[in-house]
Parts: sequence; C-alpha cells; structure tokens
Amino acid sequence: MILRRTANYSLCAIHLGILAFWLAAWELLFTKVGLMIWGSSALLGALFFILQRRQRKNVLDKSDWILGISTVFMIVLALVSLLIEYAVSSMP
Repeated sequence: MILRRTANYSLCAIHLGILAFWLAAWELLFTKVGLMIWGSSALLGALFFILQRRQRKNVLDKSDWILGISTVFMIVLALVSLLIEYAVSSMP
C-alpha cells in the first residue's frame, strides 16, 4: 500500500513538473527527451490507474484518484499543445 502511494505521488510530481515546464519553459519540454518523458509519464499514469482499478474494483485510494486526474490532465494538455501548434503553423 505504501509503495503504491509512493509511486502514485511520484508520478503526480512528475506531472506537476511537466506542467511547470509547459507554462514556464516550453522549449525544453518540446525536445525529444521532453516529449519522451511526457508521453511515458502519461502512459505510466494510465497503466497504474487501470491496474489498480482492476485489482480492487471498489477500493481506490485518494492517491489513485489524484493520479487518474493528473493523467487525464496531461493528456488534455498534450491535445491542447497539438491544437496550439496546428493553429500557429497555419498562420501566414
């Protein structure tokens, strides 16, 4: 249980770091390494949440819900970034 919470909160901390980079220094986030970290953290978050949901159908910890919400937010952030990139690239 403690290991699960530690993993969940660690991944949420990575998600917060990605959000901070997205807001303050987006150039560093849109490198190959930054995109790999962003994608892998979103995939790991979704994987952790799905595995925990399958193992314990009705008993989800607060850390599981926080991880699920932050993972969904990371995916939405990626979609917004793609939309911004499309809008900027289509400008004359």
